[in-house]
Amino acid sequence: MGRGALVALVALFLLPAASAPAETTHTFSVTVTISVDRAAHQLSGKVESDAPSEFCDGATVRIMRALPGKDKLAARITPNELSEWHLKSFPAIAGKRVYAEVLQYHLPSRPVVCLGAHSRTVTAP
Repeated sequence: MGRGALVALVALFLLPAASAPAETTHTFSVTVTISVDRAAHQLSGKVESDAPSEFCDGATVRIMRALPGKDKLAARITPNELSEWHLKSFPAIAGKRVYAEVLQYHLPSRPVVCLGAHSRTVTAP
């Protein structure tokens, strides 16, 4: 096979890939809230997003202790079907400054990216 035929053969295989439309990735913002119920010794909040369906609302919530330098992970919580989360206070966070966060992630089966977010900082009960 000559060089010209080889180039034509390679171009034949590459042409459909180059002409296929690129899949657009959709990026959605996420908001996570936190509130304190001192009487119940509980933290709670909600994960909200402008994404359709529940693509980004079910993100794992991380409760972080605010520390000088690097913050420390205190707990991980999966929101319920209403995108709400609840955490009973425990000794490691009682009286400490904490916030809730969700990390940015890409849905592997869809062209969707959910941005990360974190709440305001509160004192845990």
